Parts: sequence; structure tokens; C-alpha cells
Amino acid sequence: MKKKRESEFLTGEEIKAILRVPDRRSLRGKRDYALLLLMLSTGLRKAEVCGLKQQDVTTYRNQPVVDVTGKGGRHRRVALNGDVVEAVNDYQRSLNRMQDLSTKCPNNNAQEKHLFYTLGERGNCEMEPLTHKAVDCLLRRVKKAALINKRITPHSTRHTFATALLDKGVDLKTVQELMGHSHIRTTERYLHTTDEKKMDAVSRLQFI
Repeated sequence: MKKKRESEFLTGEEIKAILRVPDRRSLRGKRDYALLLLMLSTGLRKAEVCGLKQQDVTTYRNQPVVDVTGKGGRHRRVALNGDVVEAVNDYQRSLNRMQDLSTKCPNNNAQEKHLFYTLGERGNCEMEPLTHKAVDCLLRRVKKAALINKRITPHSTRHTFATALLDKGVDLKTVQELMGHSHIRTTERYLHTTDEKKMDAVSRLQFI
């Protein structure tokens, strides 16, 4: 019988560890920190993050949000907390300063600008928007630097987001919409994770 794959989600301590890795004094570090925090706080897919434009981070009823076009062209809107907004704005300010100084940086109008770009070895801008490979490399790099043994992938950050919501008692339908799942059966897989955690917590109790 095929062994069930271990659930991939990050604990609170693991999240803190990987968020400490980026050097937020540099443009690359600001980008990496903002990217990690955004993925963990919204559950966006890798393709969705790479495709984000600056105009997608906006406000709705005075609440900062990110507008996402996911699989099948389905649109969803996810709220952003203050820490994410601050991190993204900090990165964007540094990127804009770099754009003003470098001819390599994209200088098209704001309506067409991507939110995240790939960066050269010295932190210089490239014409290329953030790639899937760059996201994968970032996650491998912070995993290694944070001394985390488990695999960390874009699915791990989505899994972490969904599990955190369910742990806080958010209803399954709302989590489905926030994750952009077309079928609630897909979302139920994350509910099983929290059930396993509850069973494990009880099994660890020892009174004698």
C-alpha cells in the first residue's frame, strides 16, 4: 500500500525562521521578504504571484486587498494585513529608486508593471518579471538558511495559509473561496490536516 504523503505546512516557528532569512537592507532582501510574507498570508499559487501587477494591490471598502486571476480565469479578492502592505510598499519604494537610477529596469507605466521582478546577482533589475524558477529557488534558499528539514514549496505556503484559517475556525466555504478552489472537495484535504493535528495532540497526552 502506498504510504500517505506527509502533509506539507509550516509551523509558526518555521515561518518566523524563514522570514528572518532575507536581508531587508537590500533590494533583493526586501523583495524576498515581501514575496514570502505575501504568499504565506494569501495562499496565492506560484503562477498567480508571478503574474501579479502593481495595480492588483489595491483597496476595497478601505481594506487593502490583492485581486487575483487564478485557474480558469476565476477572479478572487484576498485581504492583506498591515505587515504585508508595509513589506510590499518598502520593496516597491526601493525598486522605484533603482528604476530611476538604472537603464536596465522596466520603465513602462504603472498599469503594466509587474509587482515582482527577477534580480541579478548584484540586485540590479532585469526586464523579466518574476519567474517560477525564481520562486522555487527562493524557497529552497530560505529552507536551507533556516535549517528546516521538511520540503518547502509554493504548495507548502498555500497549505500553511489554509491550515491556519481552518485552525482559527474559518468555515470551509470561505477557505475554498480564498484558496480559489473550484470544488470544495479540494479544500477538505486541508481540513483533514487539522484533524490529524488534533488527533496527534490528544495522543501525546500522558497522565501516568
